[in-house]
Amino acid sequence: MIPYLLFNTGFFEGKNIPEHEALKPLVVKMVPKLPQQKNDGDCEIYVIKYAEYFINEMLKGMPKTFNIAQVRKYLTTQLYVYAKKKQVENYDTINDWVPKDV
Repeated sequence: MIPYLLFNTGFFEGKNIPEHEALKPLVVKMVPKLPQQKNDGDCEIYVIKYAEYFINEMLKGMPKTFNIAQVRKYLTTQLYVYAKKKQVENYDTINDWVPKDV
């Protein structure tokens, strides 16, 4: 689904990627011993934290559990501060693949 979503939203436009390549299924790799949520409602926190540790090349140091309430407050604060800064400084985030009317 993700390749089709990206293709149909114009993500690949101007990137010289043939349609048959863009629509290839994504390869999924299972990573052993990753932290997992203990309920049905915290998976987004674990995905965000995994991405954070992955981007910073710190997966080996990723804790097995998180204080979910604290992480939610921290993420909410980060998003608020970022949005407020954009308003105060009057700038727009440049996303070439997201239409301006979205």
